[in-house]
Amino acid sequence: SSHVAYRLELTEPRRRQLFGDVSHELRTPLTTIKGSMEGLMDGMLPPNEETYTQIYREADRLQRLVNDLQELSRVEAGAYELHPQLASVKSLVDSAIDRLGRQFEEKGVTLTTQISPDLPQIKADEDRIGQVLLNLVGNALQYTPSGGSVCITATGQPKEVQIAILDTGIGIPPEHLPHVFTRFYRVDKSRSRQVGGSGIGLTIAKYLVEAHGGRIWVESPGAGKGSTFIFTLPSVA
Repeated sequence: SSHVAYRLELTEPRRRQLFGDVSHELRTPLTTIKGSMEGLMDGMLPPNEETYTQIYREADRLQRLVNDLQELSRVEAGAYELHPQLASVKSLVDSAIDRLGRQFEEKGVTLTTQISPDLPQIKADEDRIGQVLLNLVGNALQYTPSGGSVCITATGQPKEVQIAILDTGIGIPPEHLPHVFTRFYRVDKSRSRQVGGSGIGLTIAKYLVEAHGGRIWVESPGAGKGSTFIFTLPSVA
């Protein structure tokens, strides 16, 4: 089977920026968890579902961040082997929806799909492209308030399939668009810490899509107007 080892090069300033960002991101949920536990221990916080849910959410954020970091170190070490096989875009999208559907329901965000019926197959490492979808769809959920919606579309173009994730979320101001994938970048530094986005997932998504010979980009009409993340994968005629 053809496999490609793929490596991500981080420059020294980017690496320093990453460590700074990560230690900051880890500190916030840890402080909250510790504070909540102290509140429970000294009787200042009620031992009820709300308290436990908050602690669980923060632990969940920590876990996501640690998973992203682990993934990043694998990409960086060149420990990524791609095992491309013939795959169906619809089944990849369906499995992402299976994994994230419940989180959408809990937050009150609608998730829909529009997938062309006659899409060609793609040649892809299903685990890796599955991960790209999870990162992008999870991101869309994170930045879309309750009552909003996210739609996954897939269309056939000459020699490629184009997959887009459209959300009605917080949007991206024009000056931020060029940086979204390039450094562990968060458009809204304060808000992202509340919703737990580290920006690492997008960097990983970019390297995985490009390793497959695809392209990835983002479009947004501006702050508060939603975003569309689009990536392409070569199709098999």
